[in-house]
Amino acid sequence: MNVEKPIALDSGKSGRDHYETTYSDALEWQAEWLHRGAGQKADSVEQLLHRNRIKPGSVLELGCGTGAVIGELQRRGLAQRYYGIDYSATAIAHLKTAFPNIQSAVADVMETANVFDKDSFDVVICSHIIEHLENPLSFLQAIGRRFQFDYLVAEVPLEDLFFGRVKALVKDRSKNPAGHVQFFTRRSLLALFTATQNTIVDERVYAPCFDMEALQFAYGEKSLLRYLGKVLTEHYLPKHTSRLWTRWYHAHYTVLCQKQVGRTSAIQGIRRSTLRRVF
Repeated sequence: MNVEKPIALDSGKSGRDHYETTYSDALEWQAEWLHRGAGQKADSVEQLLHRNRIKPGSVLELGCGTGAVIGELQRRGLAQRYYGIDYSATAIAHLKTAFPNIQSAVADVMETANVFDKDSFDVVICSHIIEHLENPLSFLQAIGRRFQFDYLVAEVPLEDLFFGRVKALVKDRSKNPAGHVQFFTRRSLLALFTATQNTIVDERVYAPCFDMEALQFAYGEKSLLRYLGKVLTEHYLPKHTSRLWTRWYHAHYTVLCQKQVGRTSAIQGIRRSTLRRVF
C-alpha cells in the first residue's frame, strides 16, 4: 500500500503531542469548541448505526479527548455503556468531571488494550483522530489486534480535495493550528482501510457547518477580516453550496466498518448506493 508521507508540524511536535499542548494551554476553550462541533460528528455515528440496524450495548471512543462526542452520544442514549480512552491526562481529567458516567482512562492504544473491566465492545469510534497520526495504518492495525469489537466508526476531514491542494501551494500545511499531519481524499482513506482487517459497509460525507454563535465564540476576537472569512467558509458556503463544497474544497467523511472474519476485500461489503451527502 502506498501511504502519503505525513507532514512535519513546524512546532516539531507529533500530531498527538500537539493536542496535548493545546489541552494544557487552553483546556476550557478547547473543550467548549469541541462541544460545539460534536453534534455533527455524533449525527454521523447515529445515522450510520441506525440505517444498518445496529443497536450497540457498549461504545468505546479512542482518542475521546474531553468527551465531546462520546458525551453527546450518551445524551442521545445511543448505547447502555460508554467508554473513552485518550493519550492526554488533562483531557481525561476534564471528561471525568463533565461526564462521570462514562468510564474513561489515560492510555496509549498502541501499547495498551485492557484498561477496563471488559475486553470487548459492540462499537469502537475514532472521530477525527487518524489525521493526527504519523502512521495511521499501524494505528488501525493495532486496534484490530488489541480490541475486540464488532463495528468501527471512523471520521476524518477530507482536506486534500482540489481547492485544498491549491490552498496548500500558498499556505504552509505544517502551520495548521489543528495539528493535522495527514490530508485525505475519500479514495486515499479507502485505500488505508483496504490494508486493515475491516470491511467497509457504509459511509457518509457531509459539509461541516458551524452556527454563528460558535463562530463568534471561536473567531470573534480575531481581526474582522479573519472573522468574516470564517463566517463565509464555515457557515454560508458549506450551507448553501454543500454539494460543490464537499466535492471540491472540504468535507467530513465517515465510514462504518465491520471487523473481517476471513480474507475478504476491505470494501467488498460497501453498499455504494447508500453513499449519502447529508447537509
